[in-house]
Amino acid sequence: MKPSKLVRIWEIVYPIGMYFVVMNVVMFLCNMVVETTNQNYVFQQMIATVVTFPFVYSFYRKDARGAVQDRKKDILLTALLAVGTMAAGMVVNNLFAFTTMKEQSQSYQELSNAFYGSTLLPEILATCILTPVLEELLYRGIVYQRLREWLGIWPAVVISALIFGGMHMNLVQFLYAGCLGLLLALCVQWGGLKCAVLAHMLTNLISVLRSETGIFCFMEGSMLRKVEFTILLAVISLVLFLYVFFCMVKPETGKR
Repeated sequence: MKPSKLVRIWEIVYPIGMYFVVMNVVMFLCNMVVETTNQNYVFQQMIATVVTFPFVYSFYRKDARGAVQDRKKDILLTALLAVGTMAAGMVVNNLFAFTTMKEQSQSYQELSNAFYGSTLLPEILATCILTPVLEELLYRGIVYQRLREWLGIWPAVVISALIFGGMHMNLVQFLYAGCLGLLLALCVQWGGLKCAVLAHMLTNLISVLRSETGIFCFMEGSMLRKVEFTILLAVISLVLFLYVFFCMVKPETGKR
């Protein structure tokens, strides 16, 4: 007997709810010990992530048999998808820079100040390593997999991306995480969960380095230069994903 729609929805909502409850409880307890500031927010986020991991992983393990399996030999596929996702993330960030959306969103500004209020090393550890692992287990390893089993691949790709974007609680991050979520769902579908984790890590790493260092200042020289690099990155991302699909995935549709 197939589960009812309410049961299916509950199976998707419950892990997300557990994730938010545990994360917020831990952050609340951390704040009781040491008041949360922009300087220590990342450290408290790391603690909350580590504590939450076993809860999320317990859900993932229950679904492990139905998960998309990583192919150890597909190193090229994983690299292409990760680089394509990273390039797409830079494109979306550049598009935001052409508008005033970031400046007009107070909630985004507050969150950005908190995430980038520490030093580079803890930001990399929290934002580029721990958070991607936990979020990929939840949103792609659990939510996407369950949606795919229920609705099929493409509805699951779209809906999981919308959920991922919506959970970030402000319009700027909804749009950014929603676009990223689409590509990460394709990463897990075509390359497995490890591929999605790597793509997420690299994308977050670029964001941290861009915010905290001048490593990408060559793209900021003028509006024309920024437009040129944005178009170039968009083409790179599109070509990589199309190449993976038509040359590496589609010929083996029955195997992947």
